[in-house]
Amino acid sequence: MKKQIKYFLIGTIVFLLYFKILPFILKFIITSFMNTKNKLLVNIINSVAEIIIFLFLFLIFKKTIIDNFKKFKKDYKKDLDIGFKYYFVGLLVMITSNLILTGIFGTIAANEAANRTFLKAYPLYSIVAMVILGPTIEEIVFRLGFRKAFNKWVPYALFSAILFGAVHVYSAYEGMNLVEIVKNWHHILYIIPYGSLGFAFAKAYYDTDNIWTSMTIHTLHNAFTILLIICVGG
Repeated sequence: MKKQIKYFLIGTIVFLLYFKILPFILKFIITSFMNTKNKLLVNIINSVAEIIIFLFLFLIFKKTIIDNFKKFKKDYKKDLDIGFKYYFVGLLVMITSNLILTGIFGTIAANEAANRTFLKAYPLYSIVAMVILGPTIEEIVFRLGFRKAFNKWVPYALFSAILFGAVHVYSAYEGMNLVEIVKNWHHILYIIPYGSLGFAFAKAYYDTDNIWTSMTIHTLHNAFTILLIICVGG
């Protein structure tokens, strides 16, 4: 139990570094020393910030990531077979719940809307963040970071799914006061579609014991999503 608490605290610290601390520091540095409306330069600056966050997290879990990669090169077919099995179930739940929520409330998830807007405004950074580094960083934070804090897969996958979903819903409430949050209560339901994928990624990682399984599938999912947005015109 003590070890689990220790690993949970480590996972929580890693999460806070990713979610609040590092972005705050980098944003402060960027806004303090860079004042530009040049879109290309903004793309580059944001991409560099994303790379710095990735490198920081990579250094924390360097041994596990490297060891897992060596194993993944040998077992990738078996691992991906297992991973995609869970992914397609999670994707089905995600699509179904998204359709239901969109049909009821008439709007897409705030995070998805923001991603589409950002993709149009800053395509270079969006591709780096959403396809290349984003999935890797999120798998390190939400899956690898908390794995040793749980002995059984169900609580691990549920916790990972809820945290993953909550972070993706957070942008809908950012900057709102309590009255506005209550008025827009329905946004919290989008934890379901995002969480369903988070659950699938966690189960894939748990069963293969290789973070590269969920990293690979998550990357492919985001790449396909971005391609779909581009093809249908946002």
